[in-house]
Amino acid sequence: MRKSIIHTKPYLVLLFTCPVIGLIAWLRRDYAADLQLYDTYYVLNMGLVAEALITVMLIASIIYWLSRTRTGFPQLTAAHVLGTIGITLYLVSAMGTPPQTDAATWAPISPQQYREWDDLSTRFALGLVTLGSIQILLVANLIVKWFKG
Repeated sequence: MRKSIIHTKPYLVLLFTCPVIGLIAWLRRDYAADLQLYDTYYVLNMGLVAEALITVMLIASIIYWLSRTRTGFPQLTAAHVLGTIGITLYLVSAMGTPPQTDAATWAPISPQQYREWDDLSTRFALGLVTLGSIQILLVANLIVKWFKG
């Protein structure tokens, strides 16, 4: 069976995706993502979101590079790398409120606009939770690599 670059060098795939994420965030630099935590709303610039996501990808890349001599499950590696890249691309490219809209300027909005804005905020939060859940695959793969050798 021929192994792909995701199985053999996942750190390169994660590393080369970081500039793409940065470019998308730069193109969408005026967008803002809203995150509600209990009774507080956090308004995050898309550049800040991209920086945090790139940091997660760089840490995962370093971990894969440090454990490159050990063999793990290629399925876990592929699921983690593709899931991390996919969710990160989704969060940076599809989330965020465009500038100069009623929701972004805190002007009064209709109930329909509020539902759309709240739905966007909920999808952003669920994307972050999904990204955090996918990182468990990295931990599981590291455990497999540790015991499998």
